[in-house]
Amino acid sequence: MGEMDMVILILKLIVALLQLLEAVLKLLR
Repeated sequence: MGEMDMVILILKLIVALLQLLEAVLKLLR
């Protein structure tokens, strides 16, 4: 159970980072 929570947390972090990257790329264009 704790392991699954860690996996979900990491996936959410990756999604947030990707969204941030996308926003930065839009600003640069």
